[in-house]
Amino acid sequence: MASLAVGRWAAGAAATTLLAVGLVAGAPAGAAPAKDPAAVTAKAAVRYGQPGLYAKNIDTLMAFYRDGLGFSVLYRFPETGPGVFGTVVLNDSYYITVSTYDVVKQSTGMKNLGRTALKQSELVILTPNVDAVFLQAKKAGAKVLMAPKDQPWGERSAYVADPEGNLVQISTHNE
Repeated sequence: MASLAVGRWAAGAAATTLLAVGLVAGAPAGAAPAKDPAAVTAKAAVRYGQPGLYAKNIDTLMAFYRDGLGFSVLYRFPETGPGVFGTVVLNDSYYITVSTYDVVKQSTGMKNLGRTALKQSELVILTPNVDAVFLQAKKAGAKVLMAPKDQPWGERSAYVADPEGNLVQISTHNE
């Protein structure tokens, strides 16, 4: 019984690594670079980590990060049909992977994944113009949580929620 559990854990860990690594070792089998002309090439620099988001619909979430926050779609898997995994990038250095809940459940064996009302983390997008990016995100359908305002620690920041309810802080230094 213990060896079965270890085998399932190892298979799940391997699948999770494949989902999290993205292009470090190459795209998943059958993946193709995004057709978006503004997309970054698949010859991206090696990454040592990146946030991963889960979504019911990766296309909706990637479109929000593209249209609302200025990211480019790096790739999407599979190339046609319902998407299950993708990556967006901002300024060739800030990557976010997006996976459907179902593909993570199937790949890892973790069955308790899904949306929750509790959000205990956030993504932070650094930009020189918080107000402009905030308006762009709002136009793309972001839920406004806090309009831009100057903070006493020397930043100007705003908070929005993406289509999956993930918290996004838009921030810059005032100094």
